[in-house]
Formats: sequence, structure tokens, C-alpha cells
Amino acid sequence: MDIVKKMRWERPLDFDRSESQNMPVLPQDVPKPADSLTSILRLVQTDADTSVSVAAPSSSQDWANLIERVRAAAHRTREVEAQAQEQEQRVHELLERVREDIKLASERVRAAETRAANVQAQAEQRIRAAEERAEAAEERARIAEDWLKQVHEAIVSEFSTLTEVPSKVA
Repeated sequence: MDIVKKMRWERPLDFDRSESQNMPVLPQDVPKPADSLTSILRLVQTDADTSVSVAAPSSSQDWANLIERVRAAAHRTREVEAQAQEQEQRVHELLERVREDIKLASERVRAAETRAANVQAQAEQRIRAAEERAEAAEERARIAEDWLKQVHEAIVSEFSTLTEVPSKVA
């Protein structure tokens, strides 16, 4: 097995970062654009040399820990997914309730508008009926005044002769 591939499994991820942060930067370690491949190989070879003496071969405990971490990550992923689904379900239920509330409110508005239109139509009808009754009453009053005038004229003309007669007698 290649030593570099073996290193990936033997060394923890944080080990590479902490090692590179603690290492002093030497002028020869700074890669040049022209020979970046050789500097990478030199760095890998230097790491491989030091890790062979420091790192022990991977044990079953390391593999068990890795499997346990994978299981924990999968479990956490399932929990997060379940929470997301619950939240999505709550959002859908809330949206459905809002839609129902909007529908009910729209129905109530339409019913109120219908009632208002009916009340307005009834009011207009009553106003027209009252106006018709007023016009009819005015017409009856005009006719009654005409009759009263005629009665007055008849009384005056008929009784004027009576009032003239006694004055002739006297």
C-alpha cells in the first residue's frame, strides 16, 4: 500500500493543520510557481518520513471510532431532516389555515356586501314608496283644496243672496 494513502487513514485531520501551523517557514519550503510539483513531492515525502516513525498502524479501535462518527453524523442528519420535515409540515398547516381564514373572510365580505346591497335596495324602495305616498298625498291635498274652493264659492254665492235679502227687508 502507498504510504501517502496509508497516512490519510492514520493521521487525524487536525494533525496536518496544527503541524503546518507550528512548523517554521524556511526559505527552501516556500514553493515557487515553476517547481510546484517538486515542492509538493518534497513536502509529502517529508511528511511521510516523519509520520512513519510517529504514526502507528491503524487499529480496529480507529475504524470503530470512524464508524461510530459516521453513524452519529447520519443520526444527526436524520434528526435535522426530521425537524425540517416537521417544520415544513407546520408551515404547510399554517398556510392551509391562513388560506381557510382568507376564504372565510372573503365569504363574510361577500355576504356583508350582499346584505348591504339588499339593505340599500330596500331603503331605495322605501324611499320611492314614501315619495309616491307624498306625491299622492299632495295630489289629494290639491284636490281637497279645489273642492274646498268650490264649496266656499258655492257657500258664498248661495248665501250671498240670503244676506242680501234680509237687508232688503229691513
